Amino acid sequence: MSFDLHDFEEMMAKCSHCAFCQATCPVFLQDLLETHMPRARMTLAKACLMDQEVPRTKRLEKIMDRCLLCGNCERTCPAGVKVNDVVVAARKDLYKGKRKSAIERNFLSSFMQKRGMDWLHRVGYSLAKKMGKVPDGLLEPRADTFSQQFTGVFPAEGEKRATVAYFVGCAANSSFVETGKALINVYTRNGIEVIVPEGLLCCGMPAIAEGDVETAYNMFMHNIRIFHKMEVDAVVTDCTTCGLMFKENGVKLAPAGTPLVEKVQGVAAKIWEATDYLNHLGLVDKPAGLDLKFTYHEPCHRAWSPTLADAPRAVTKGIPGAELCEMAAPDACCGAGGTFFVQHPELSGGIRSKKTDMIEKTGADAILTQCPACRGYLAAGCEEKTVMHPLDLLAQAYKVHNKTPTPRE
Repeated sequence: MSFDLHDFEEMMAKCSHCAFCQATCPVFLQDLLETHMPRARMTLAKACLMDQEVPRTKRLEKIMDRCLLCGNCERTCPAGVKVNDVVVAARKDLYKGKRKSAIERNFLSSFMQKRGMDWLHRVGYSLAKKMGKVPDGLLEPRADTFSQQFTGVFPAEGEKRATVAYFVGCAANSSFVETGKALINVYTRNGIEVIVPEGLLCCGMPAIAEGDVETAYNMFMHNIRIFHKMEVDAVVTDCTTCGLMFKENGVKLAPAGTPLVEKVQGVAAKIWEATDYLNHLGLVDKPAGLDLKFTYHEPCHRAWSPTLADAPRAVTKGIPGAELCEMAAPDACCGAGGTFFVQHPELSGGIRSKKTDMIEKTGADAILTQCPACRGYLAAGCEEKTVMHPLDLLAQAYKVHNKTPTPRE
C-alpha cells in the first residue's frame, strides 16, 4: 500500500510555481485564496509534512480538505505533476485514515464494504432527512438495489460480438438502478453479453479521497480477485470515478514486485467506461427517434481514457430527433467532488451555480453525464431538468428503458 509522501518527492520538485493551475482550479476560481491553489498545497505538504519546517495546524488540514481531486490542475500542468496523489498522501499522513468522526467513518465503511447492509443506509438517510441534515444533492438509497435483483449472465441478442464483466458502481447499485438495467439492455441489444458477478464491493475511491489507503486497498483487491478470474473481453463500469480507480489509482496500491501487480495491471488493461466501450465497438441496432434537447457535462475523472469524453456525443449522434446543445464549458467542474459538496456546501454551491448558468443557456431539457456524483448534484441544482447517464438516453431511444433484464438460467 503506497501513497507515501516521500514517494512523490521527486515529482513535487518539478513544480515550477508557474500558476497554470490557477486558471483551472475550481476551488481557487471560486474563493480566490492563494493557499487553495494546487501549487500552494504542494509547497505546504513538503514544508509541513515532509521537511517539518512548519508546524501542523488545523489550517493545514482545511487547505488539504478543500481540494475536489478533480484533476483539472494535472491536465494543465506543463511539468505533469500529479497533484491528486500528493493531496491523497497528505491526507493519509494527516489523518491516518481518521479524517471523519468515528460515526461517519463507520457509516461510510459499511456503505462501501457491506453492500448487503443496504437497510442501514436507508435508515441512516431517513433519520438524517427527518433531522433536516440531508445535504443538497445527496443520493437517496433505494430498497430494491441492483445487486439484489441482477446478477449472472445476460446473453447477447443475435450474434455475440463480445463478453463483458460489469462493475456496478455504488451509486448505480443503491440509487440509479435504472442505469444498470439500461446498460444490460442496451449492450445485449447490440450483441454484447453482460456478466454481473456476485460479491462486488465499492471500488475504493471514496476511501482514497479520505486518505484511508488501507480500506481502499482491501476493497480494491477484493474486486481485482473477482475480475482476474473472469475470461472476458472487457470490464465496463457506469462510473468514470470507478474507472479511474481501476485504471490508475489501484495500480499505485499494489505492493511493488509482487504477483498482485500483474493481476491489477491485467484488469486495468480491460477497464472501459460503458459508453466509451459501446462507442468503441459501434452500434449494430439503430435507435428509434426521440424528441429531446440535451446537453452534456463531461466528468472531471475522464482523463484515464482519451476517448471517454466524446463517446456520449458519438453514440447519441445517431438518435433521430435528439439534439445535442453544447454548453459553453462542458468540461468545467460542477462542484460535487464525491462527498466534497457535503463537507463544503457553500463552496460547492458557488461552483455549481456557474455550471447551472451554462446549462440554462443551452435551452436543453436533459443533461447527460457519466458521473453519479455530478448527476445527483446537478439534479438538485436543475430541478426542472432530467439528469441521466448516456446509456439511459439510449435505452429510451431503443424503447427498452422499462424492460427488466433476465439472466440465463
